[in-house]
Amino acid sequence: MRADRMYHSVRLFLCRTPAKRAAYLKKHDILGSIGENCKWGPWLLPLYPKLIRLGDNVHVHKTAKIVTHDMLNKYLQKIQPDADFGFGEKLGCVELMDNVYIAMNVIVMPDVRINKNCIISSGSVVSSDIPENSMASGIPAKPTGRTDMFMALRKMSKSQRVKFKNQELDDAIAAAEWERFTRRRDK
Repeated sequence: MRADRMYHSVRLFLCRTPAKRAAYLKKHDILGSIGENCKWGPWLLPLYPKLIRLGDNVHVHKTAKIVTHDMLNKYLQKIQPDADFGFGEKLGCVELMDNVYIAMNVIVMPDVRINKNCIISSGSVVSSDIPENSMASGIPAKPTGRTDMFMALRKMSKSQRVKFKNQELDDAIAAAEWERFTRRRDK
């Protein structure tokens, strides 16, 4: 790991919130570009961060990984020494456009654009472009719904509106959620 990447990774680790990490990235011009109102959860700075662009209102969970390269060419060269696969690394840009939410344990592969108003579900691997206004999930991630429809349904679900303080949940709220969950499952 190069010294400057290590330095910035340590500094990111010291930033207490994703909003502060995003502000640090923007202030030090570390990513290719970063818009307004972004949140960057990862503490470790990805390799080749200049190949990553974030639009406005992008939230990347701390366990998400954005990959801008692969080392497959070196491996392929060992299998077929006579073939020319190019340089050892294949680079690729990653663009997260406006209003994108990347959930926990998501991996975004090189040469991917996630268009405006998208939500990528936990554990997904994004290996191709995601169309605008999509919710995507799976390995590989595919559109499974529309973000605008999800938002309309979420607005109707008032029971989940809870303000957390120190990650504590009142017992009465937990009991009500379990009752709602059980009723829905028993239908």
